[in-house]
Amino acid sequence: MKSSKTRRANRNVKEIDYPDIEDFLYSQKLAGKKKLVSDKTRANMKSTLHDFWSWLRKRRILRHDQIPEFPDIYFQLGFRTTIDKDTQENILDRIYQMTAHINLKIWLGIKWLSTYISIRPGELIKIKEKQIDLENGYLIVTDTKEKKPKLVLLLAEDIELVREIYKIIPQGFPEMRYFRHTKLESPGRGRAVPDNRPFGEKYFYKWWVKACNELGILGVDLYGGTRHSSAIALRKYRTPEEIKRATMHTTNKAFERYFRIESDDLRDIYRDTKNKTGKAKVISFKRQETK
Repeated sequence: MKSSKTRRANRNVKEIDYPDIEDFLYSQKLAGKKKLVSDKTRANMKSTLHDFWSWLRKRRILRHDQIPEFPDIYFQLGFRTTIDKDTQENILDRIYQMTAHINLKIWLGIKWLSTYISIRPGELIKIKEKQIDLENGYLIVTDTKEKKPKLVLLLAEDIELVREIYKIIPQGFPEMRYFRHTKLESPGRGRAVPDNRPFGEKYFYKWWVKACNELGILGVDLYGGTRHSSAIALRKYRTPEEIKRATMHTTNKAFERYFRIESDDLRDIYRDTKNKTGKAKVISFKRQETK
């Protein structure tokens, strides 16, 4: 006879209810650590479980009234430190100076993250040669957070850049990663990086931080300094709806982080509360003489 613990672990899905789901979600820990996962991760897990139960209903394995309730999980998306476009350009210029003689794709990739704000670093790093369509001017991003492809229009200057880089770093086979190492690169201590090995997940981040440190710019990560900063800078030229189309966000909650009101905008708003002449009234304070 199986123990109660074993029977509980192997229960029929129809027997799982709200307390089971809540206890499961609030007991999850980071891999190999004792620390619990964040509320954002917990919310993502809840969403996955909810999708599973919805699939069971569609398959007629469960009736609608057999689907358990799910706990409410609240989380606050954090804000990243951003920079203005001039600072961003200075960092890109420094990255070019540091890496152009090693591998031009390092600078190109970070430049693209600053330009094509619909692409995340983790998505761009996985682009394959066949996903760069120079004839039609597209980046075809397939490995996305949204689980659906993105077609990103390339600017003419970037199409030409790719063609020029192919003269230095020959085009690879269709299934090869576009962002890959060359035999010229070395991580230091005399160890050469194997030719054609794909860039690691943190490779762009590594060079971004190194350039920032050399310029004395601290506390700005790759994501915040490229995608976030470019999206915020667009507020001077584009409407929120246009910027949301460019970032390809599917929810307003995520997009709101890009369109938050900055200090300069607040000053303009507060300035509008003054009198209609736009001139501030100066009040002269006279020192009171004590007797």
